[in-house]
Amino acid sequence: MSDLSGFEELIARLSRGSRMSERETGHLVGEVLAYLDDSLEQFVRRRHRELQREGLRNSQIYQRVAQEASQRRFRADLLSTRQIRRLVYG
Repeated sequence: MSDLSGFEELIARLSRGSRMSERETGHLVGEVLAYLDDSLEQFVRRRHRELQREGLRNSQIYQRVAQEASQRRFRADLLSTRQIRRLVYG
């Protein structure tokens, strides 16, 4: 789980607006932060594996990963198929 220092106010606010305790809300916030903490390389490799398991072909995967990466927190520039392939296979 991510370090939650600095997120106390957010946790308290979310807890007040939900039926979760502050402890449960803190756990949820930690999980979200950990999910968003992927580097670009980690994200590309993880999504490539997930989409392969769904049966998509690399040409479909590369296009989808490029689109998804441009919307992530790290705000990556639009990736080319070649860049995605290099991140996946080295």
